[in-house]
Amino acid sequence: MSAVTAMPAINDLADVEQLLEHFEQLECQMQQVREALTHSHRLATLGTIASTVAHEFNNILAPMVTYCQLALAKPEDSALMRKAVEKSFQEAERASQICSALLGFSREHDTQHAAPLPQAIDSALACLARDPMKDGIDLAINVPAVQVAMSPLNLQQVLVNLFLNAKQAMGRGGRLAVTGRVEESSVHIDVSDTGPGIPEQILDSLFEPFVTHAASPGQDDQRQGTGLGLCICRDLVRQAGGSIQVESRPGEGAAFHITVPKAEDLFETT
Repeated sequence: MSAVTAMPAINDLADVEQLLEHFEQLECQMQQVREALTHSHRLATLGTIASTVAHEFNNILAPMVTYCQLALAKPEDSALMRKAVEKSFQEAERASQICSALLGFSREHDTQHAAPLPQAIDSALACLARDPMKDGIDLAINVPAVQVAMSPLNLQQVLVNLFLNAKQAMGRGGRLAVTGRVEESSVHIDVSDTGPGIPEQILDSLFEPFVTHAASPGQDDQRQGTGLGLCICRDLVRQAGGSIQVESRPGEGAAFHITVPKAEDLFETT
């Protein structure tokens, strides 16, 4: 009869406590790695849109310079001078809004734990710098004025990524729709486009790391990406206690469905 080898008993409580402490340290390190990766992705996103930002700033500066030159050429024309100042002020405000959005997006941390949905959408669109209508993209937004229980910076990062994907998928024309609704304690956000859709072979694994939809011939190479954007989006939504799903049919576009907890109660005054 062969002897049965029993598992050694754990008799040293200190060893158990040391092991638990080691696990806590590993968990803390993993959280730091996730935060660093999220921040790195935000910076990479800024790099992706850098050429667009530069182009739009050139479009802002060009009329400002022209109006200033006209005003300097005819200093006695008070009407022209006033118009030059007004137009320059409007363009400067627009440039300031873009800068504020990009600086906010590049932050490493966000201490807030709730975000107004309409403002988050506006900030995400400002980060794109260029008005989608200039690329023939019809923008339709219909969301309630609701607070969601998610960091404004994280929600903005998710939206920027989805907007960029949709814009690059549609190229020079289409429709980008952002809709929202409240159901009990949840907020549902849908981001849909009329692009070519997502290939069926990667649809089920779209939120996994390093899965990317390669750019089609004639489309912007920026669309190829690293395959981490949607994975990070999924993690950020999950951290907020929500979920994100995708729906797509080739040739008919794609739609991302986000569900996050409602946070209006956090803003009630007592």
